[in-house]
Amino acid sequence: MNIPESFLTNQTFDSRAIGFNRQLLPTMIMGGTYKDTNIGYKVMPDGKVWVCLYGPTANEVTAGYPENMVNLEKDEAGMWSGTIQYDEPGLKQLIFYVDGVRIINPLAPIGYGWGYGINYIEVPDPEQDYLLIKDVPHGTVSREYFFSKITGEWECCYVYTPPKYRDDLDTKYPVLYLQHGGGENETCWIDLGKTNFSMDNLLAEGKIVPFIIVMNNAMMQVNNDGNPRLDNSRYNDMIIEDCIPFIESHYRVISDKKARAIAGLSMGSLLSGEMIMQHYDVFGSAGLFTGYTYPKMPGREPRSQAEQLKCFDDAETFNREVNPFFGAIGDHEVSLPLFEQEREYCKEKGINYIQKIYPGYHEWRVWRAAFHDYAQMLFRDI
Repeated sequence: MNIPESFLTNQTFDSRAIGFNRQLLPTMIMGGTYKDTNIGYKVMPDGKVWVCLYGPTANEVTAGYPENMVNLEKDEAGMWSGTIQYDEPGLKQLIFYVDGVRIINPLAPIGYGWGYGINYIEVPDPEQDYLLIKDVPHGTVSREYFFSKITGEWECCYVYTPPKYRDDLDTKYPVLYLQHGGGENETCWIDLGKTNFSMDNLLAEGKIVPFIIVMNNAMMQVNNDGNPRLDNSRYNDMIIEDCIPFIESHYRVISDKKARAIAGLSMGSLLSGEMIMQHYDVFGSAGLFTGYTYPKMPGREPRSQAEQLKCFDDAETFNREVNPFFGAIGDHEVSLPLFEQEREYCKEKGINYIQKIYPGYHEWRVWRAAFHDYAQMLFRDI
Protein backbone atom coordinates (compact mmCIF):
# COMPACT_ATOMS: atom_id res chain seq x y z
CA MET A 1 0.00 0.00 0.00
CA ASN A 2 0.93 3.62 -0.48
CA ILE A 3 -1.42 5.76 1.60
CA PRO A 4 -1.19 9.54 0.96
CA GLU A 5 -0.50 11.82 3.92
CA SER A 6 -3.80 13.61 3.23
CA PHE A 7 -5.62 10.38 4.12
CA LEU A 8 -3.47 9.55 7.13
CA THR A 9 -4.11 12.95 8.71
CA ASN A 10 -7.78 13.40 7.79
CA GLN A 11 -10.00 13.61 10.86
CA THR A 12 -12.70 11.34 9.46
CA PHE A 13 -10.64 8.29 10.43
CA ASP A 14 -10.07 9.60 13.97
CA SER A 15 -13.74 10.22 14.73
CA ARG A 16 -15.48 7.35 16.51
CA ALA A 17 -18.25 6.51 18.95
CA ILE A 18 -16.41 7.82 22.03
CA GLY A 19 -15.05 11.03 20.55
CA PHE A 20 -14.32 13.06 17.44
CA ASN A 21 -10.70 14.09 17.92
CA ARG A 22 -7.69 11.81 17.49
CA GLN A 23 -6.76 9.69 20.48
CA LEU A 24 -3.76 10.84 22.51
CA LEU A 25 -2.02 9.11 25.40
CA PRO A 26 -3.80 10.25 28.57
CA THR A 27 -1.67 12.44 30.82
CA MET A 28 -2.29 10.19 33.81
CA ILE A 29 0.00 7.50 32.37
CA MET A 30 3.15 7.50 34.47
CA GLY A 31 2.03 10.78 36.01
CA GLY A 32 2.37 12.51 32.65
CA THR A 33 6.04 11.56 32.34
CA TYR A 34 5.72 9.09 29.43
CA LYS A 35 7.45 10.95 26.58
CA ASP A 36 8.09 8.36 23.83
CA THR A 37 4.98 9.32 21.85
CA ASN A 38 1.89 11.44 22.31
CA ILE A 39 -0.48 9.09 20.46
CA GLY A 40 -2.02 5.74 21.28
CA TYR A 41 -1.60 4.29 17.78
CA LYS A 42 -0.30 5.28 14.35
CA VAL A 43 -1.03 4.14 10.79
CA MET A 44 1.99 4.22 8.47
CA PRO A 45 1.88 5.04 4.72
CA ASP A 46 2.61 1.38 3.86
CA GLY A 47 -0.37 0.14 5.88
CA LYS A 48 1.58 -1.00 8.93
CA VAL A 49 0.04 0.01 12.24
CA TRP A 50 1.98 0.86 15.41
CA VAL A 51 0.00 0.18 18.59
CA CYS A 52 0.67 0.40 22.31
CA LEU A 53 -0.89 -0.80 25.54
CA TYR A 54 -0.02 0.27 29.08
CA GLY A 55 0.34 -2.77 31.31
CA PRO A 56 3.25 -2.60 33.80
CA THR A 57 2.20 -5.82 35.57
CA ALA A 58 1.44 -7.87 32.44
CA ASN A 59 3.69 -10.78 31.46
CA GLU A 60 2.66 -11.18 27.82
CA VAL A 61 0.73 -8.94 25.40
CA THR A 62 -0.25 -9.81 21.84
CA ALA A 63 -2.16 -7.70 19.33
CA GLY A 64 -3.42 -7.94 15.77
CA TYR A 65 -6.14 -9.87 13.99
CA PRO A 66 -6.85 -13.62 13.91
CA GLU A 67 -4.53 -14.31 10.96
CA ASN A 68 -1.69 -12.18 12.27
CA MET A 69 -1.18 -11.83 16.03
CA VAL A 70 2.05 -10.06 17.04
CA ASN A 71 3.93 -10.18 20.35
CA LEU A 72 4.32 -6.67 21.74
CA GLU A 73 7.49 -5.62 23.55
CA LYS A 74 7.56 -3.99 26.98
CA ASP A 75 9.72 -0.99 27.87
CA GLU A 76 10.97 0.07 31.31
CA ALA A 77 7.93 2.29 31.91
CA GLY A 78 5.49 -0.63 31.41
CA MET A 79 4.34 0.36 27.91
CA TRP A 80 3.93 -2.51 25.44
CA SER A 81 4.22 -1.68 21.73
CA GLY A 82 4.66 -3.25 18.33
CA THR A 83 3.82 -3.03 14.63
CA ILE A 84 1.09 -4.96 12.82
CA GLN A 85 1.05 -5.48 9.06
CA TYR A 86 -2.27 -5.08 7.23
CA ASP A 87 -2.24 -6.07 3.56
CA GLU A 88 -5.54 -4.44 2.60
CA PRO A 89 -7.03 -1.03 3.44
CA GLY A 90 -10.26 -0.44 5.31
CA LEU A 91 -11.66 -0.64 8.82
CA LYS A 92 -9.87 -3.55 10.51
CA GLN A 93 -10.41 -5.56 13.63
CA LEU A 94 -7.73 -4.98 16.28
CA ILE A 95 -7.51 -7.60 19.04
CA PHE A 96 -5.49 -7.38 22.27
CA TYR A 97 -4.67 -10.24 24.63
CA VAL A 98 -3.06 -9.68 28.02
CA ASP A 99 -1.75 -12.89 29.58
CA GLY A 100 -4.18 -14.88 27.44
CA VAL A 101 -7.26 -12.75 28.24
CA ARG A 102 -8.86 -10.65 25.50
CA ILE A 103 -9.30 -7.05 26.63
CA ILE A 104 -10.38 -3.65 25.33
CA ASN A 105 -7.35 -1.40 25.05
CA PRO A 106 -8.25 2.18 26.07
CA LEU A 107 -5.29 3.50 24.04
CA ALA A 108 -6.68 2.18 20.73
CA PRO A 109 -9.83 3.23 18.84
CA ILE A 110 -13.04 1.84 20.37
CA GLY A 111 -16.26 1.18 18.51
CA TYR A 112 -19.19 -1.25 18.54
CA GLY A 113 -19.46 -4.55 16.67
CA TRP A 114 -20.09 -8.27 17.15
CA GLY A 115 -22.46 -7.29 19.95
CA TYR A 116 -19.95 -5.54 22.21
CA GLY A 117 -17.28 -2.85 22.43
CA ILE A 118 -14.33 -3.53 20.11
CA ASN A 119 -10.94 -2.12 19.24
CA TYR A 120 -10.45 -1.41 15.56
CA ILE A 121 -8.10 0.49 13.30
CA GLU A 122 -8.58 2.47 10.09
CA VAL A 123 -6.15 1.79 7.27
CA PRO A 124 -7.34 4.48 4.83
CA ASP A 125 -8.23 3.42 1.29
CA PRO A 126 -6.97 6.04 -1.19
CA GLU A 127 -9.73 4.92 -3.57
CA GLN A 128 -12.40 6.09 -1.11
CA ASP A 129 -11.68 9.79 -0.85
CA TYR A 130 -15.43 10.40 -0.55
CA LEU A 131 -15.15 9.35 3.11
CA LEU A 132 -12.85 12.25 4.00
CA ILE A 133 -14.13 15.21 5.96
CA LYS A 134 -13.73 18.18 3.62
CA ASP A 135 -14.39 21.90 3.55
CA VAL A 136 -17.97 21.52 2.35
CA PRO A 137 -21.34 22.14 4.03
CA HIS A 138 -22.03 19.42 6.58
CA GLY A 139 -25.32 17.80 7.46
CA THR A 140 -26.60 17.09 10.96
CA VAL A 141 -26.75 13.75 12.76
CA SER A 142 -29.46 13.68 15.42
CA ARG A 143 -30.39 11.03 17.96
CA GLU A 144 -34.15 10.47 18.28
CA TYR A 145 -36.21 8.42 20.72
CA PHE A 146 -39.64 6.92 20.11
CA PHE A 147 -41.77 4.34 21.91
CA SER A 148 -42.42 1.13 19.98
CA LYS A 149 -45.62 -0.80 20.45
CA ILE A 150 -43.88 -3.71 18.71
CA THR A 151 -41.04 -4.07 21.23
CA GLY A 152 -42.88 -2.56 24.19
CA GLU A 153 -39.85 -0.37 24.88
CA TRP A 154 -38.29 2.92 23.87
CA GLU A 155 -36.21 2.76 20.70
CA CYS A 156 -33.43 4.99 19.42
CA CYS A 157 -32.60 5.96 15.87
CA TYR A 158 -29.97 8.19 14.27
CA VAL A 159 -31.18 10.67 11.66
CA TYR A 160 -28.96 12.37 9.08
CA THR A 161 -30.38 15.55 7.53
CA PRO A 162 -28.69 17.37 4.63
CA PRO A 163 -27.00 20.75 5.22
CA LYS A 164 -29.85 22.75 3.68
CA TYR A 165 -32.49 21.06 5.84
CA ARG A 166 -31.93 23.50 8.70
CA ASP A 167 -32.03 26.58 6.45
CA ASP A 168 -34.69 25.90 3.80
CA LEU A 169 -37.78 25.32 5.94
CA ASP A 170 -40.16 24.82 3.02
CA THR A 171 -38.52 21.84 1.32
CA LYS A 172 -39.57 18.25 2.02
CA TYR A 173 -37.17 15.36 1.52
CA PRO A 174 -37.24 11.68 0.60
CA VAL A 175 -35.94 9.19 3.18
CA LEU A 176 -33.61 6.19 3.14
CA TYR A 177 -34.10 3.74 6.01
CA LEU A 178 -30.64 2.24 6.43
CA GLN A 179 -29.97 -0.97 8.41
CA HIS A 180 -26.71 -2.16 10.01
CA GLY A 181 -25.38 -5.73 10.24
CA GLY A 182 -25.60 -8.47 12.85
CA GLY A 183 -24.08 -7.58 16.22
CA GLU A 184 -24.10 -3.86 15.41
CA ASN A 185 -26.52 -1.05 16.28
CA GLU A 186 -27.90 2.30 15.13
CA THR A 187 -24.54 4.03 15.63
CA CYS A 188 -22.55 1.94 13.18
CA TRP A 189 -23.42 3.48 9.82
CA ILE A 190 -22.18 6.80 11.25
CA ASP A 191 -19.27 5.79 13.50
CA LEU A 192 -17.95 2.96 11.31
CA GLY A 193 -19.56 3.65 7.95
CA LYS A 194 -18.76 7.40 7.81
CA THR A 195 -22.06 7.77 5.95
CA ASN A 196 -22.57 11.39 6.95
CA PHE A 197 -19.25 12.46 5.43
CA SER A 198 -19.97 10.48 2.28
CA MET A 199 -23.34 12.23 1.99
CA ASP A 200 -21.83 15.67 2.59
CA ASN A 201 -19.31 15.15 -0.21
CA LEU A 202 -21.84 13.72 -2.67
CA LEU A 203 -24.16 16.66 -2.05
CA ALA A 204 -21.36 19.20 -2.45
CA GLU A 205 -20.42 17.59 -5.78
CA GLY A 206 -24.04 17.64 -6.96
CA LYS A 207 -24.05 13.88 -7.48
CA ILE A 208 -27.17 13.00 -5.47
CA VAL A 209 -30.68 14.16 -4.76
CA PRO A 210 -30.76 15.47 -1.16
CA PHE A 211 -32.39 12.98 1.19
CA ILE A 212 -32.68 12.08 4.87
CA ILE A 213 -31.25 8.87 6.32
CA VAL A 214 -32.82 7.05 9.28
CA MET A 215 -30.73 4.39 11.07
CA ASN A 216 -32.41 2.09 13.62
CA ASN A 217 -31.19 -0.68 15.91
CA ALA A 218 -32.15 -3.96 14.22
CA MET A 219 -30.86 -6.04 17.17
CA MET A 220 -34.29 -5.60 18.72
CA GLN A 221 -34.89 -6.37 22.37
CA VAL A 222 -38.51 -7.38 22.76
CA ASN A 223 -40.02 -6.98 26.22
CA ASN A 224 -41.33 -10.40 27.26
CA ASP A 225 -43.00 -10.15 30.69
CA GLY A 226 -40.30 -7.79 31.88
CA ASN A 227 -37.45 -9.86 30.43
CA PRO A 228 -35.90 -8.38 27.30
CA ARG A 229 -34.85 -10.89 24.66
CA LEU A 230 -33.16 -10.46 21.31
CA ASP A 231 -35.71 -10.93 18.53
CA ASN A 232 -35.69 -9.09 15.21
CA SER A 233 -38.43 -11.23 13.66
CA ARG A 234 -40.75 -8.20 13.78
CA TYR A 235 -38.18 -5.57 12.92
CA ASN A 236 -39.91 -4.69 9.67
CA ASP A 237 -43.19 -4.26 11.56
CA MET A 238 -41.42 -1.86 13.93
CA ILE A 239 -40.15 0.20 10.98
CA ILE A 240 -43.57 0.44 9.34
CA GLU A 241 -45.77 0.81 12.43
CA ASP A 242 -43.51 2.82 14.75
CA CYS A 243 -40.52 4.44 13.06
CA ILE A 244 -41.99 5.73 9.81
CA PRO A 245 -44.96 7.43 11.56
CA PHE A 246 -42.55 9.02 14.04
CA ILE A 247 -40.22 10.32 11.30
CA GLU A 248 -43.07 11.60 9.15
CA SER A 249 -44.60 13.47 12.09
CA HIS A 250 -41.31 15.04 13.25
CA TYR A 251 -39.39 15.73 10.01
CA ARG A 252 -40.17 17.45 6.72
CA VAL A 253 -40.40 14.38 4.52
CA ILE A 254 -42.32 13.37 1.43
CA SER A 255 -44.93 10.84 2.53
CA ASP A 256 -44.98 8.70 -0.59
CA LYS A 257 -43.58 5.24 -1.31
CA LYS A 258 -41.45 6.55 -4.18
CA ALA A 259 -39.82 8.85 -1.64
CA ARG A 260 -38.89 5.96 0.67
CA ALA A 261 -36.02 3.52 0.19
CA ILE A 262 -34.79 0.62 2.31
CA ALA A 263 -31.20 -0.66 2.43
CA GLY A 264 -28.81 -2.48 4.69
CA LEU A 265 -25.65 -4.53 5.06
CA SER A 266 -25.41 -8.26 5.84
CA MET A 267 -28.22 -9.01 8.34
CA GLY A 268 -29.67 -5.58 7.54
CA SER A 269 -29.58 -6.52 3.88
CA LEU A 270 -31.63 -9.66 4.54
CA LEU A 271 -34.16 -7.57 6.46
CA SER A 272 -34.25 -5.03 3.63
CA GLY A 273 -34.78 -7.79 1.07
CA GLU A 274 -37.70 -9.16 3.07
CA MET A 275 -39.11 -5.66 3.45
CA ILE A 276 -39.05 -4.72 -0.23
CA MET A 277 -40.50 -8.03 -1.40
CA GLN A 278 -43.29 -7.99 1.16
CA HIS A 279 -43.94 -4.25 1.25
CA TYR A 280 -43.13 -2.61 -2.05
CA ASP A 281 -46.33 -0.70 -1.42
CA VAL A 282 -44.36 1.14 1.31
CA PHE A 283 -40.90 1.45 -0.29
CA GLY A 284 -39.91 2.26 -3.85
CA SER A 285 -36.29 1.10 -3.82
CA ALA A 286 -33.95 -1.31 -2.05
CA GLY A 287 -30.20 -1.75 -1.63
CA LEU A 288 -28.89 -5.14 -0.49
CA PHE A 289 -25.23 -4.93 0.57
CA THR A 290 -23.96 -8.51 1.04
CA GLY A 291 -27.44 -9.99 1.25
CA TYR A 292 -29.60 -12.20 -0.90
CA THR A 293 -33.08 -13.00 -2.16
CA TYR A 294 -32.13 -16.33 -3.74
CA PRO A 295 -34.22 -19.25 -2.38
CA LYS A 296 -31.26 -21.50 -1.52
CA MET A 297 -29.87 -18.94 0.88
CA PRO A 298 -28.66 -20.75 4.06
CA GLY A 299 -30.19 -20.06 7.44
CA ARG A 300 -33.61 -19.07 6.07
CA GLU A 301 -36.88 -20.97 6.40
CA PRO A 302 -37.60 -22.29 2.88
CA ARG A 303 -41.40 -22.00 2.94
CA SER A 304 -41.48 -18.39 4.11
CA GLN A 305 -38.86 -17.45 1.56
CA ALA A 306 -40.74 -19.17 -1.24
CA GLU A 307 -43.78 -17.15 -0.21
CA GLN A 308 -41.69 -14.00 -0.16
CA LEU A 309 -40.33 -14.59 -3.66
CA LYS A 310 -43.79 -14.78 -5.20
CA CYS A 311 -43.48 -11.07 -5.96
CA PHE A 312 -40.89 -11.99 -8.61
CA ASP A 313 -43.55 -13.92 -10.53
CA ASP A 314 -44.91 -10.58 -11.73
CA ALA A 315 -41.69 -9.01 -12.98
CA GLU A 316 -43.44 -6.17 -14.77
CA THR A 317 -45.09 -4.95 -11.59
CA PHE A 318 -42.00 -5.44 -9.41
CA ASN A 319 -39.75 -3.57 -11.87
CA ARG A 320 -42.22 -0.70 -12.05
CA GLU A 321 -42.67 -0.45 -8.29
CA VAL A 322 -39.06 -1.06 -7.16
CA ASN A 323 -36.47 1.09 -8.89
CA PRO A 324 -33.58 0.91 -8.37
CA PHE A 325 -33.16 -2.61 -7.01
CA PHE A 326 -29.45 -2.81 -6.16
CA GLY A 327 -27.19 -5.54 -4.80
CA ALA A 328 -23.50 -5.45 -3.82
CA ILE A 329 -20.86 -7.83 -2.50
CA GLY A 330 -17.09 -8.14 -2.00
CA ASP A 331 -15.02 -10.15 -4.46
CA HIS A 332 -13.57 -12.22 -1.57
CA GLU A 333 -16.90 -12.78 0.19
CA VAL A 334 -17.36 -16.49 1.00
CA SER A 335 -20.96 -16.38 -0.22
CA LEU A 336 -20.09 -14.86 -3.60
CA PRO A 337 -21.45 -18.00 -5.39
CA LEU A 338 -24.89 -17.29 -3.88
CA PHE A 339 -24.70 -13.76 -5.21
CA GLU A 340 -23.96 -15.08 -8.69
CA GLN A 341 -26.78 -17.63 -8.45
CA GLU A 342 -29.08 -14.82 -7.42
CA ARG A 343 -28.11 -12.88 -10.54
CA GLU A 344 -29.13 -15.80 -12.74
CA TYR A 345 -32.34 -16.35 -10.77
CA CYS A 346 -33.41 -12.71 -11.17
CA LYS A 347 -32.44 -12.77 -14.85
CA GLU A 348 -34.64 -15.83 -15.42
CA LYS A 349 -37.52 -14.08 -13.65
CA GLY A 350 -37.02 -10.88 -15.62
CA ILE A 351 -36.19 -8.80 -12.54
CA ASN A 352 -34.15 -5.64 -13.11
CA TYR A 353 -31.48 -6.23 -10.47
CA ILE A 354 -28.40 -4.01 -10.60
CA GLN A 355 -25.46 -5.83 -9.05
CA LYS A 356 -21.92 -4.70 -8.36
CA ILE A 357 -18.85 -6.48 -6.97
CA TYR A 358 -16.26 -4.51 -4.99
CA PRO A 359 -12.75 -5.36 -3.77
CA GLY A 360 -12.94 -6.81 -0.27
CA TYR A 361 -14.41 -9.36 2.10
CA HIS A 362 -17.34 -9.09 4.54
CA GLU A 363 -16.30 -5.61 5.63
CA TRP A 364 -16.97 -1.91 5.76
CA ARG A 365 -14.68 -1.25 2.79
CA VAL A 366 -17.32 -2.96 0.63
CA TRP A 367 -20.38 -1.50 2.35
CA ARG A 368 -19.07 2.06 2.26
CA ALA A 369 -18.50 1.78 -1.49
CA ALA A 370 -21.90 0.16 -2.00
CA PHE A 371 -23.66 2.96 -0.13
CA HIS A 372 -21.74 5.59 -2.12
CA ASP A 373 -22.93 4.11 -5.42
CA TYR A 374 -26.47 3.35 -4.30
CA ALA A 375 -26.99 6.87 -2.95
CA GLN A 376 -26.37 8.23 -6.44
CA MET A 377 -29.19 6.13 -7.87
CA LEU A 378 -31.88 7.19 -5.42
CA PHE A 379 -34.92 9.45 -5.85
CA ARG A 380 -34.03 10.63 -9.36
CA ASP A 381 -37.67 10.80 -10.44
CA ILE A 382 -38.99 12.75 -7.45
